[in-house]
Amino acid sequence: MSGKVDVQTDLKIAQIERLIQDFKSKFYAGTLDPDDFMTITEIELLWSELQDKTNKIYSDMVRELMSEVDERNLISKKKESTPKKE
Repeated sequence: MSGKVDVQTDLKIAQIERLIQDFKSKFYAGTLDPDDFMTITEIELLWSELQDKTNKIYSDMVRELMSEVDERNLISKKKESTPKKE
């Protein structure tokens, strides 16, 4: 893996960690006081937001990793195994 990809991955991991911490803080704050307890709908909304944000990060990370793949050997191998048209 190149250094550039490692740095990008580290940044994405830090971003995911911040999102999780933010989720946990909001969750704990919303479940601390029995008189002002979060509703199931509010919890589901928080959870959905976390999933949406982290899924985007994961998707971006996979796309970046795929763009770094050197496909030359794969293409050569594919050409060797593909029958020639006459």
